[in-house]
Order: sequence, then structure tokens, then C-alpha cells
Amino acid sequence: MTTSSQEHWLSWKNIKQNIHDVFTWQYYKEGFSGWSTQSYIWLAVGLTVIIGTGFMHGFSTMTLISVLGGAIGFTCTLAITNAKRLNGVLGFVSAFLISYVAWHANNNADIFMQMGYVLALDIPVILFGNAWNERKIHDMDKMGWLILIGTFVVMFGFLFWIDTHVFISPRPWIDAFSAAVGFTGAALMLGKYSTQYVLWTIQGVTSLILWFMTAQQGDANWVLFATYMLYIGNDILGLFFSPWRLFNRHNQNS
Repeated sequence: MTTSSQEHWLSWKNIKQNIHDVFTWQYYKEGFSGWSTQSYIWLAVGLTVIIGTGFMHGFSTMTLISVLGGAIGFTCTLAITNAKRLNGVLGFVSAFLISYVAWHANNNADIFMQMGYVLALDIPVILFGNAWNERKIHDMDKMGWLILIGTFVVMFGFLFWIDTHVFISPRPWIDAFSAAVGFTGAALMLGKYSTQYVLWTIQGVTSLILWFMTAQQGDANWVLFATYMLYIGNDILGLFFSPWRLFNRHNQNS
């Protein structure tokens, strides 16, 4: 990124324009345009599964919040995979909805993970818009490995301490581990490392286990279990059918 483009990215005028765009129809039209065919199909399948799972056993306030959080969060992951700045707004909204469900279920590390996403991913994308998407995607290097290992170790230790000493969780190991992997994926995403999708896949599997255990123990409905199952499907799209994958393929062929 050149000095001039950095200045444009960080300029107050550009930030004000990006905030203004959030309240325009064009912002959402742009956000849902140009996705891969696989993403559109997976969006339709995912929303059907989330809504069907949520209201299968009746209607309640918690069910509605879970469905909205799951549906918006799932759409957010697809927007990320298709390099659309819409993911900032979708992630911001879904994070608070999912955090409420996690708070009700005593999955405390998950709440920290969602708030971390808001501060590290959603707000920057809202403020800086497409400038973030225009940054170069690259594969793992020494700095990438340092980010991966350092972020995971620090966040797992912190979140496990939170789950066992501050807000007692009935599932501290899997709760802390899943959230730490999520933080690590977010850190790699901020660095524009294509390897982030490996971490997102691991995080999807661990969150699937977390919310399965949560639902089995009666602390929440099955909506977030279904949502994270769909996240894994999006991770596969990210690995094989997204701009991130096209970058890797170019590297392999060069």
C-alpha cells in the first residue's frame, strides 16, 4: 500500500463517507452483489436451516434473539469470504445478539470473543470500508506464525482464567479454547493472512462442540449449534472458492 493510499484510508473525510454509506441503500446493494454462486446457495440453505431450527419447537424471546444472531452472523461470514465491507455492520449487530445468548448460557469466553470481533474487525471495517479489502492478501510467514502462536497462548490463558476465576463457566476448557482460536483467526484476518480460514475451520468445529454441550445441558436452544455447523461450510468456501483461495492458487502456480 502506497503512502498516498494509506493517507486516504486514514483520512477523516474517508471515514465520514464510510459511516454515511452505512445508512444508504447502495451500501447493502453493493454488499450482497458479486458473491460466488456457491455463497448465494449456501446463504439460502443456511437461513432456511437457522430459521427452521430456531422455531421448530415454538416461539420465545430467546429463540428470536438466537435466530437473528445466528442468521446475521452467518451472513456476515459469507460477506467476509466474498470480501465485502458489509461484514462490518453485520458482525457488529450479530455480536451483541450472540453475546446475549452466550451470557444466558454462561459461555463467558464466547462473549469476550464476540466483543473482540466488534473492536478488532467490525468497527475498523465500518470506519475504513473497502480500503481494508484492497490491502494485499499474503500467505504465512514468520510474523504470521508469531501472531498465531502468541495470540492463541495469551488469549487461551486469559479466557480460561476468566472462566474459572471471574465468571464461572460450566464448560471452561472448550469455551476458552474455542474463543482463543477465534481470536487467533481474527488476528490473522487483520493481518490479511489467507491461513485464517484454517483457524476459522478449527474454531467452527470447537464452537460446534461447545454449543452442542450447551444445548445438551439445557442452557440454550440448538440455533447456535446449527449456525456454527453452517460456519464450517462457509470456511470450506473460503478455503476453495473465495478470493483468499484464488490467492493461494496463484502462489502455487507461480
